[in-house]
Amino acid sequence: MAKMTLLAMTQNILSALDSDPVSDIDETVESTQVVEIIRESFYELMASRNWGFLRTLTNLTGLGDTSNPTKMQIPNTLNKILWVKYNNVEVSYLTPEDFHDKVSSRTPTSGLVDANGYGLSVDPSYWTTYDDKYIIFDSRDSSVDNTLQQSKSSVYGVKEATFTLSNVFTPDIPEKMFPLLLSEAKAQAFVNLKQQSNVREERKAQRARVALRNEAWRTEKGEPRFNTRVNYGRK
Repeated sequence: MAKMTLLAMTQNILSALDSDPVSDIDETVESTQVVEIIRESFYELMASRNWGFLRTLTNLTGLGDTSNPTKMQIPNTLNKILWVKYNNVEVSYLTPEDFHDKVSSRTPTSGLVDANGYGLSVDPSYWTTYDDKYIIFDSRDSSVDNTLQQSKSSVYGVKEATFTLSNVFTPDIPEKMFPLLLSEAKAQAFVNLKQQSNVREERKAQRARVALRNEAWRTEKGEPRFNTRVNYGRK
């Protein structure tokens, strides 16, 4: 199945329901209801696993805050962090408690460790988050930068899926996922709008789920490798 716009999916489902045809997604009350069902099905599908196509490499947001020089912000578009690097070196995650114990155990030393236990002469080795919004690193090289720099950071993670209420919107998912999305939405539409099940679409959705479960990545080695690297997720 080729990729489909939101209008095309809405028309397809309305036809299956034997409802009036439309040329706009909000033309009728029923078309609006179908669009909402498609949207809900889309987000349920996206939340069902950390899909490979949603993974992205980006930067943390630099704050330039000299009062918190090792603090950086997680991009708002990122739902889960898989790894963090600074200056091309991976930084290890610690739980907030372990991170606090780590820096608190350090002895303040002029030019090397500040009064709070944060390093002053080397790039960070550890990171944590206390609020699921900002990352705190354990160190910085103060002879090079006053604060940690956005351009030197790398973060690999799972981005947010987006859905736009527009006739021409095409979900940014692989082509092979459209049969599943359409079948899930169609089966739910029959339940919500016709108060009856559609066994055929439910079976199609189940078959598509099984197929995708066995082939979630386009690259053969992506799935097993990165399933073992998930160490931190945003709420």
